Amino acid sequence: MDRRQFHLQLLLAGLVPGMARAGTAPSPDGYPDRPIRIVVPYPAGGVVDVVLRAVCDPLSNALPQRIVIENRPGADGRIGLDAVAKAPADGYTLLGVAPILAVGEHLMPEMKARSKDFVGVCGVAAPPTVFVVHDTVPARTLKEFVALAAARPGEFNAANPGTGSSIHLAQELFFERTGIRLTNVSYKGQPPALLDLGSGLLQFALISQNLVLPLIQSGKVRALAVNAAARTRSLPEVPTIAQAGYPDILVQSWYGIAAPAKTPAPVVEWLSQQFQRALAMPEVRARLAATDAEILALDAARFTELIAVETRRWGALIHKRGIRL
Repeated sequence: MDRRQFHLQLLLAGLVPGMARAGTAPSPDGYPDRPIRIVVPYPAGGVVDVVLRAVCDPLSNALPQRIVIENRPGADGRIGLDAVAKAPADGYTLLGVAPILAVGEHLMPEMKARSKDFVGVCGVAAPPTVFVVHDTVPARTLKEFVALAAARPGEFNAANPGTGSSIHLAQELFFERTGIRLTNVSYKGQPPALLDLGSGLLQFALISQNLVLPLIQSGKVRALAVNAAARTRSLPEVPTIAQAGYPDILVQSWYGIAAPAKTPAPVVEWLSQQFQRALAMPEVRARLAATDAEILALDAARFTELIAVETRRWGALIHKRGIRL
């Protein structure tokens, strides 16, 4: 597999049969006998938090013990990752996973937690992101914007919602493949970038669809392409990144659940099946559909594989582009 042209869809083949097996494994002896804690290394109300709560809240009501989400933001995700890596590997402390798990060790050599310190439990969902420009930019397609930016290097400002975030790296991959040069403007998350995007201080951004949708609907920004495998329900007229002419730069922000690497295999398997079962619940699917998120339902083995492949993929890009925090 070409790491730099890794396509998330290649890891999704054959997942439905895996879902059919969900819920068949018996609970490991005595587990769980107390609440299960999931540490999310991002603030409450963010995209990662919203997606994982959509699954964990209904699942919590169906299990013999509650699932409690604990938001531990800070230090670019290191606080939450380190907390789970150091926790007992007994299945009672899990990690709400985002792509930072695959990139952190390349960007932050001092980070104690590494991707090898975790095992995947379940890949949950991949919400779409959208390439947008401010309405004052005279480009109606992504190729038109590339041509415009190539003719005016450094003139357009691009939002960076966090160095090393999946959105930042997807944007860097786009710049790498097209050769265009924009002025990178760093923000602490997507919400403050949205304010500048709406006002025209930013001319270009790759941003989560559910966050930028109001600006698109108001006409303040124009959607050029969705970074997703298929067109979305909320933006059916907007082409996918492949349809826009760039099939090799599809990047999806995958979210899921992981556990410390030494967690007993029967516990990991049981948890994986419970999360897959939850992802088949109509209530959960409806909540995720509201964000246009693609439901992954990756079992433990496939999610662990995805984390490993993405760790190699982004390491290559980070080193080639010289990306630093």
